[in-house]
Amino acid sequence: MISIIIPVLNEAGFIENMLQSALMLRDEANFEILIADGGSSDSTVRIASQYARIVKSPAGRAIQQNTAARQASGDIFFFAHAHMTIPRGTLRTIRETITGDEYDGGGFSNLFSEHNEKIKHLGRILNFRLFDNDHGDNTIFFGDNGIFVRRTVFEAMGGFREIPIMEDYDFSQRLRANYRVKRILHPRLLISPRRHLENGFLKTRLQWILIKKLYLMGVSPERLNRWYRKAP
Repeated sequence: MISIIIPVLNEAGFIENMLQSALMLRDEANFEILIADGGSSDSTVRIASQYARIVKSPAGRAIQQNTAARQASGDIFFFAHAHMTIPRGTLRTIRETITGDEYDGGGFSNLFSEHNEKIKHLGRILNFRLFDNDHGDNTIFFGDNGIFVRRTVFEAMGGFREIPIMEDYDFSQRLRANYRVKRILHPRLLISPRRHLENGFLKTRLQWILIKKLYLMGVSPERLNRWYRKAP
């Protein structure tokens, strides 16, 4: 069984579309959906409870995902976000990658539902890359890549480090260092460009590049999170 784990906090505008896309994949694998709610004050829980099991948790994406994972029944965990659309073939590919190809985990390439070429091109320019790094050799993933992993591996790793930011990057680094990991090039997850639309394309890309670089330089996740939350 695949346990789809979705951390949420006030995601009423996105969660129903995401869950409906997941339920269209019933023929691909046996799965359950757990909504890890961090204390939503909008209608997220009411909407999501029509489609999935609700797991209450203190706020914080890493904490929410770990809490839901402890209550999950699956042999494989698939960590998704509320602003994703899961295309056909996703769960079948996860199942085949883990059980057929015998990988321990991985993640997906993705596309933005709007302005994809603009966002990807801007990312290449700001990172001084000539070409997209969306290829099979790139096996470091963020949450928007839909990280999936064997349950036994997740538990052996101690789950996500419960840090306020970069928990997905940290988990992906540890996963790649110790286990067999694969990037899925097709199908690609479809994600909303909502932060780019709300905060501006250039600002959003620069902010995340800076956070990653500062994190790799040793700046604490707590300090990075305070800066990120206060950024105008």
